[in-house]
Amino acid sequence: MLGERIRTLRKEIGMSVTELARRVKTSPSHISEIERGEKMPSLNLLVKIAKELKTSIDYLTGLVGFAKKAMEVTEVALLDKASVTAAGRGFDQTGVYHDVEDMVYVPDYALGPVGEVPPFAVRVAGESMIGAGITDNSIVVVNPSAEVGQGDVALVAIGNEWTVKYIYTRADGSLELRPANSSYSPMLFSKEDLASGLVKVIGKVVWIIGKPKKEF
Repeated sequence: MLGERIRTLRKEIGMSVTELARRVKTSPSHISEIERGEKMPSLNLLVKIAKELKTSIDYLTGLVGFAKKAMEVTEVALLDKASVTAAGRGFDQTGVYHDVEDMVYVPDYALGPVGEVPPFAVRVAGESMIGAGITDNSIVVVNPSAEVGQGDVALVAIGNEWTVKYIYTRADGSLELRPANSSYSPMLFSKEDLASGLVKVIGKVVWIIGKPKKEF
């Protein structure tokens, strides 16, 4: 039903598969697979498709109240490509102005409490967190107001670099940044590093969005 409705609405407004794919930033082949019922779109892609086809998620899925009950979403800014975050060794952020590249959509239930600093999204480069489902060029959504506990995945600033790692606080006040890939080594920082501001936990990673390597 989902694929059929997407195809029908797309044709009704005279939009090609290629044009829809370009607008929602995916590949034409992926749209075709969705329309044939071979694949299901991610939440982020489903919201974008619904917006481009000027319809609702409820209509596309055929589930009345589905969007309200399970898919209430918040629009979150995806920082520009200069703000690539490393899941490897780190990415230099010196002097970077964080322009907004795009908007992504995140379920409200996943965000957690939202404070004065709003959630934001950044791209990830590297494969040190592949075991946590964060692959090279995927997008992570970070909530600076969410509590970061032991073993949570978080965005961390190390000087002028950003990186994504598991967080573990030790009894002596030191901080361990642990990868999710055995090819990478953990990083350990003393409580003095934390007190000086050399290392700062920016926020908890609350949502992951897969991203194809190729831009369309």
